[in-house]
Amino acid sequence: MADDVGLQRDVTIGGEYRPRTLHLKLLRKQWQIIALQVIATVALVGMYLEVVSTYVVGSIDHTMLFDTIEVLIGQQLPIGDFLTGEGNTGLGRFSVPLILGMSLGGSMAFLAFQTPKTQQRIKLGFIVTLIVVLVGRLVVSWGFGMLTSFDLRLPDDGELATLEWPLLMIMSLMILFIYLLPVIMGTRGIWGLSRRSIAWSIGFTLLFLGIHAILAFPLINGQLGSYGEALATVETQFTDPTIGLFGLMLVTQEQFALIMIAVLIMVFQESSYGVIRYLEYAYRLPESCKRDPEYVRQMDNVLNTHLKHTFGFLGLTGIATMVALGFHSVLLDIVEGSTGSQWAGQISESIELSLTYGLVISALMFLSIMALLRFFVPWERVWGLVNSVRGENPAQPAAATKDFVEI
Repeated sequence: MADDVGLQRDVTIGGEYRPRTLHLKLLRKQWQIIALQVIATVALVGMYLEVVSTYVVGSIDHTMLFDTIEVLIGQQLPIGDFLTGEGNTGLGRFSVPLILGMSLGGSMAFLAFQTPKTQQRIKLGFIVTLIVVLVGRLVVSWGFGMLTSFDLRLPDDGELATLEWPLLMIMSLMILFIYLLPVIMGTRGIWGLSRRSIAWSIGFTLLFLGIHAILAFPLINGQLGSYGEALATVETQFTDPTIGLFGLMLVTQEQFALIMIAVLIMVFQESSYGVIRYLEYAYRLPESCKRDPEYVRQMDNVLNTHLKHTFGFLGLTGIATMVALGFHSVLLDIVEGSTGSQWAGQISESIELSLTYGLVISALMFLSIMALLRFFVPWERVWGLVNSVRGENPAQPAAATKDFVEI
């Protein structure tokens, strides 16, 4: 079989001829792979900013925690206001920390692709630098004091005070990085091809949302006193919908924020995991298959399809969620518009439909009706018709492509 395998046409890059193959060194530079990583990064940042703007800013953000610590210790923290966003309002408090977190995550991803010897040297240099910053001034001043006084003694208060600045700086950076943990681990996972880091990013976000939901529960929130009042809570009774489609108001601003968080998490997860899956598949192929133009063409089709589905299906997921949450209002508007009865208006003003369990019942009604449509609408034929209109015929073998690709 290897004798029948041909190479993709060579391309000229800087006077050097290279064949197009599925080797990782070349595949990682392919525009579809880079596009998926960029989409995952944008979704990660959007997810983080949506969570922060909904639950954190003005409620439990890092600047408020830093202010509380400064009041307790009676002095300013050594970390600059420029890094923490102190003095800014809204999402401006997270602009510089976000860049700092992405830079740290990118550095960790870059480190992951270095040789073990280089990684060991960088880690050793970081540990030595941390030790020098932490106890360097103390050791120098203490040792110089003992040498000048010819006295073997313990460090005095002035020498111990040199530990204050580095300890406070390390504590401040640790607090800031805990707030930025989803961004740091997510960036490392996307560009460092680490499933564990991606899982850490998503898991920490979901853990925060779960803990916040528990603390925001009215019975528990009332026991927290002033701390509970600072939490940004989602009301149990929703107001009139303000966001919708085609003139039908479906969800409120709070519900739309939750939908956006869920959709962005799915985009981030599917795009980042997709890159890892495709690269692993290419890595495990036999050497002859990596040079087979048919396999190269199939990889192009898979990546292009993934890009289309990322926006298509996940966009439809968000729209379907909006319709599911506002399905009762859609039905009542249709009934009221067709019959003009007051019954629909009275039902729409019912408080039960504005509560959480009313929205759950509405979503279950939507899912039930969509499940019933499966027995009446031949979805396979519909999708086949769509593919035929788009000119896609999976049964027709395509000729091997001979594209010029820049490496």
